[in-house]
Amino acid sequence: MDNKKYKEKVEIQEKIRRVDGAMAQEGMPLTKDIKKKLYNCIIGKTTTTKERKKVIEKYRGIYG
Repeated sequence: MDNKKYKEKVEIQEKIRRVDGAMAQEGMPLTKDIKKKLYNCIIGKTTTTKERKKVIEKYRGIYG
């Protein structure tokens, strides 16, 4: 991995840590799964719209 890609990865991880810290202060720390989803959204592997749709479908299936 070249230095630029490594630096970008570290910056993304730091952003996620800051979000996790803010959420933890409110009593809602991020799970590993949510952190992975955030990372994938940031790098363009998926989108927030797709991830939101998955969550809605999951809970509609559970709660109707």
